[in-house]
Amino acid sequence: MKNGCFITFEGGEGSGKTTQMEKVKSYLETEKNYEVVVIREPGSTEISEKIRDILLDKKYHKILNPKAELFLYIAARTQLYYEKIKPLLRDGKIILCDRFYDATLAYQGHARGLGIEKALEFNLWALDNFEPDITFLLLLDPEIGLERENNKDRFNMEGLNFHEKVNQGYRILAEKYDDRINKIVVGDKEPEYIFNKIKRVLKKRL
Repeated sequence: MKNGCFITFEGGEGSGKTTQMEKVKSYLETEKNYEVVVIREPGSTEISEKIRDILLDKKYHKILNPKAELFLYIAARTQLYYEKIKPLLRDGKIILCDRFYDATLAYQGHARGLGIEKALEFNLWALDNFEPDITFLLLLDPEIGLERENNKDRFNMEGLNFHEKVNQGYRILAEKYDDRINKIVVGDKEPEYIFNKIKRVLKKRL
């Protein structure tokens, strides 16, 4: 693969992104012989990880301004893109990324009320209009997702109403960008069922 491929996994809390990314990595490496790199957002560079610590720290609950939160996410993402994503794609790697700017559009743009289009504008400016090649959106009832989530951070403290807005934001994005975003309703489906749906898309696209 000459120019690499950037694949993102999106979804609310507890939607199973990590499990599916592990399955996809194993599949692409063992069955397709691709070189795969897994990264997370925010994070995966020294600077971006430090920003992540601020963003997820529970002591900043109700303190961090929503606009400051938005720009911290963009800052972490920008550093990750120029330091790691861009060079890896140039080397022909497949990158699996746990969330990218769709998360910011859903969380800060829609749920925080800052505006999806405004958040998208800032992100595209920072990233020189770079966007994912393929996105898998795992949709799960927010109440179930919050119960499943073991890692309690600042966003888990927001309450069900906030996470329902996040879910709404993701659904808006799935409809708006249906050529890129592959929506999968998780429900009570087994992980292998979800993975098979993902695999069908990958077979067509890679």
